[in-house]
Amino acid sequence: MKNTLILFFSLFSLIIFSQEKENKGFFPVEYILKNSNDTIQATIRNVGRFTNKKYYFATILFKMKMKDDKGNETSVEPTDVKYIKITDENNVKHEYFESAERLPKEKGLIEIMYEGRNINWYKDYRNPALRAQLEIKGYIIDKDKNVLYSGFFNDFKGAFRKMLKAYPDLEEKLKGAKTEADYVELFRLYDSKIDKS
Repeated sequence: MKNTLILFFSLFSLIIFSQEKENKGFFPVEYILKNSNDTIQATIRNVGRFTNKKYYFATILFKMKMKDDKGNETSVEPTDVKYIKITDENNVKHEYFESAERLPKEKGLIEIMYEGRNINWYKDYRNPALRAQLEIKGYIIDKDKNVLYSGFFNDFKGAFRKMLKAYPDLEEKLKGAKTEADYVELFRLYDSKIDKS
């Protein structure tokens, strides 16, 4: 009897901990497919950089493994998604939108960094030719969907500096910009100055 009880508790513990471990790599997700307007709630398997417990944007680059509340799994291609919101391990929400509505050409899922009346800043995440290094591109788009800048972040600051040339105060602020929040604030200020000119 004692051996049976020990065996039972051992198996019970194994089942509990294995499910907990598997669920740690899944995050809550809401998404809308292009062929529907229904919001689907599920969990998504995270594709982490070093561990699946920490969110990484590669999660949206490849076929996404979704799991509903009953444990049923489906695979979703990023090209089939109109909108997706993933809540990470720190309860931070990551939202991505299909680019066709915001960019002149389809570029897959994009992240909105700033959307204003006159200027918009988006990020695009890609894995060209399945290389080990993932790429992050930025787009600065005007209200008429004209591309003012398209490229990588190391060139972004120079392109933004040229746009701010008529506004020395903003050019000065750009020198001290380090975080995405700093850049978003600069876009907001630039947007309001365009409104006044």
